[in-house]
Amino acid sequence: MSGRVCFGDFVLDPDTRELCRGGDPIPLSPKAYQLLEILVASRPKALSKIALQERLWADTFVVEKNLVNLIAEIRQALGDHPTHSRFVRTVHRFGYAFRESPDGTSAGGTADRRNDVRFRLRWAERRVGLGEGEHVLGRDPDLEIFLDSPGVSRRHAVIRIAGNVATLEDLGSKNGTFVADRRLDSAIALADGDAIRVGSVQLTFSAVRTQGSTQTEPHQES
Repeated sequence: MSGRVCFGDFVLDPDTRELCRGGDPIPLSPKAYQLLEILVASRPKALSKIALQERLWADTFVVEKNLVNLIAEIRQALGDHPTHSRFVRTVHRFGYAFRESPDGTSAGGTADRRNDVRFRLRWAERRVGLGEGEHVLGRDPDLEIFLDSPGVSRRHAVIRIAGNVATLEDLGSKNGTFVADRRLDSAIALADGDAIRVGSVQLTFSAVRTQGSTQTEPHQES
């Protein structure tokens, strides 16, 4: 692969062998970086597990779990969700493919960052619309998403909206952030209907396509 490739908020630079986001390098093991470079260079072609194993471990027998672990490492670095992937697509009973085009547009998408999806977060009797940027959840009353519960840290977690993609990341909270009962150890992509638990507070994330609507999402309702 020659030349830098941009996708979403990320840049893959084969000259420096770095994956960066916003200018900051994201650590990857050498094999995980090599696998990501192979998938990106072959996009959008699907590559079989056998073909990938031969390129990564030539003349060496390895179990399939090694490849699966590398895919998981890449997805963690990209904040990609295995069942609602934005970048690395699993081809059932075959292998993997990189679904993003080189100019940062996803398959069938556009290169701009116009929101075609309206994001919302609901809990108890509250609802908040999530626009572009960062939305911190916590027990600090000055936060946009104030969760008044003793099990919630002052700055507990953050939801980031970038175009039509939403990710959730724990901010080192004491009691953890969970999606579908899985405790987060890195940022993950959110999907419509995801059940989120922040400390003891249960929330529901929703993503609804606007279909060209110009209606303004209310900031918050009580």
